[in-house]
Amino acid sequence: MAKTSQPITKDQKTDRLWLIGVRDGVNVPGFALMSTMIGFASIAREAGFDVWMALATTATVFGMPGQVAFASLFAGGASLLLIFVAVSLANMRMMLMVISGSDILNLSAHNLPFWKRLLLMHFLAITSWAQIGYKAHQYPPPLLLTYYTGFSLTIFTFAMMGTLVGFYIADWIPPDILRLVIFVTPLYILLLVINARQTLNRLAAVIGGTLCPLIYPFVADWSILIAGVIGGSLAMLIYHIRGWKRS
Repeated sequence: MAKTSQPITKDQKTDRLWLIGVRDGVNVPGFALMSTMIGFASIAREAGFDVWMALATTATVFGMPGQVAFASLFAGGASLLLIFVAVSLANMRMMLMVISGSDILNLSAHNLPFWKRLLLMHFLAITSWAQIGYKAHQYPPPLLLTYYTGFSLTIFTFAMMGTLVGFYIADWIPPDILRLVIFVTPLYILLLVINARQTLNRLAAVIGGTLCPLIYPFVADWSILIAGVIGGSLAMLIYHIRGWKRS
């Protein structure tokens, strides 16, 4: 007599999505973030951090601009107040990402305590933010949150591993190579956006990416921000003029 297959329960589906998130994290995203944190660890060591301070910075700040600002100001002997203000400003972009990520995950509908929401959003790196945006069309919000939890905790673990490994190999690898790996994660994010289903996202990435090196000689450090704003604005304008569908 043939066995009848049992339907997949809600708990089994949840466990499966969590493991899928872990699996996707143990892939290019995890190793990209790990390589970025290897670069940070070399900067932290040059700034006079010990290994525990470097790990604590990654665990608490968990944002490359803020971490680099912390290390640079610490090396220069800045006051704690100045370091706090600078790191907060450097990571100000995370505020918009948290608002967007909370909306994508529909956190308000999950009836979670405030501290759990806060903890979940602490692990929202730009890598996981881009990933849930990419996966939002595949999973409804309840399952997407489960996927996000597995994915974000996995890449956070890779970030801590990268910090630990980078701190001890900093003397063996040329500094220019260590600083180069910092750009692996931004490159992955760019490729993820270009590979997105929405033509609008692809167009914004191409325009912004092309414009950035062209305006750098004139606006220097502001080039990324200005290119991003112009790229996104032009893409939205073209989107409305041409009447493209979001697919």
